[in-house]
Amino acid sequence: MRDAQLMTDAAHRREWVGSVLDHSGRVATVAVATAWAVVLASMARHRVYVSHDTLISYAHVWYVSERLWHGHGLPLHMSVLSSGHALAFPYGLVPWMTAALLRPLAGDWIVTLWLIVGTVGLIAATFWAFPELRRGWWAAGVMLNPALVSSPVIGQLPFVWAGAMLVVAIGAWRRGKRALAVVAAILAQVTHPAIVFPLSVAVVLARLRWEPDRRGLLRSYALTLPFVGAALAMTFASPVFRDIPLSTQLSTFIGTIAPRCLVVVVPVTLLLVRKARRRGAEIGMAALLIAANIGMGPSLGMPWAWGALKRTPDRRMEQFTSSPAFVPGAVYRVLRIADGKVAMYQTLRAGGRLDSEFFPESIARRSWPDTASYSRFLRGRHVDFVMIWRGYDRRYTTDEHALLERMADGSECSPQVVEVRLHQRTANYDLYRVRRSCS
Repeated sequence: MRDAQLMTDAAHRREWVGSVLDHSGRVATVAVATAWAVVLASMARHRVYVSHDTLISYAHVWYVSERLWHGHGLPLHMSVLSSGHALAFPYGLVPWMTAALLRPLAGDWIVTLWLIVGTVGLIAATFWAFPELRRGWWAAGVMLNPALVSSPVIGQLPFVWAGAMLVVAIGAWRRGKRALAVVAAILAQVTHPAIVFPLSVAVVLARLRWEPDRRGLLRSYALTLPFVGAALAMTFASPVFRDIPLSTQLSTFIGTIAPRCLVVVVPVTLLLVRKARRRGAEIGMAALLIAANIGMGPSLGMPWAWGALKRTPDRRMEQFTSSPAFVPGAVYRVLRIADGKVAMYQTLRAGGRLDSEFFPESIARRSWPDTASYSRFLRGRHVDFVMIWRGYDRRYTTDEHALLERMADGSECSPQVVEVRLHQRTANYDLYRVRRSCS
């Protein structure tokens, strides 16, 4: 009799614990979903959403749209970047192309909208691919994924769309929809080949352990490779890969793919933990994901990125581009801090060109051993003007500003050194005119 009572009490306790977990899970899901709604609504208020990686999307979408809608066809190169050597689609094919087609309807805001659409699509795709995670703390965990939280806030539009399509491919394969899985995998990888291609390979290899039709999986994935190869060729043809050494490329790749792989790793891990049926594990996973967001935040630049929800584009560069000092068609090297590369985009919109792409590696924030090597750099990029804003040389601790000041007095004029003249000095910046032969 006593044993029966103990069993009954234990059953009641399990029922009570289960009820508490279910109720708290629903509350947590609503709370996280509400937070996401607030974040996305805040993004939608900005015609230009200024975060770490957003302005590259605004610039490429603007350029492609201008070329298309003015009858010049789909561009291969982007003549206004990297002294004319940049590609219009080094990545980002699907979101940039579709946004460019629709840009006349909404202007710059189409890029903001596409970032929101991609984010919602990624969340929805994850729940579709892993229906086991649609409720309670598991659903909250999905929406707390650090890759999902950081990518939209930072403004990684191509990755958000590529990640959503990769997750669709996973869900389609789980449901036996092989044709859809192949098409989604192709679109995901061509949209962000440098990151999503190796991530897709890892997903396929990991799936082989449980896949009953291994040959079918490998054959299906092989169908994507010709498209991926073409996309990778475009990516590696971008000047940024010629501008930086292999060691920097590898470190950048590792630093980028490590947090981004969580877009798949987190829901798969949640699924495996859920199958283990350990009561209360869902709360532990949610707490772990919150801690991961906090811990990874500084290294991903999240403190500054969160400010984008209230940030408006700095307009000081437009004062220069509307002045007689600005020369349309000239190649500018714009060195500025804490503006999210808005000044670079404003230079393009005003009719100027840039010596670099929008990638930090392409901008080449570094020092040079002497004026001759710096001159070779300026000549190689066909630079006409160098604009250094206040605080830049302190932030990046380079000697570029000091070299320009030395060269501006003309004392080092030689066949190896370009001619530099101080063109304009203001409270905000110093502007130097560069002539590639020193007279």
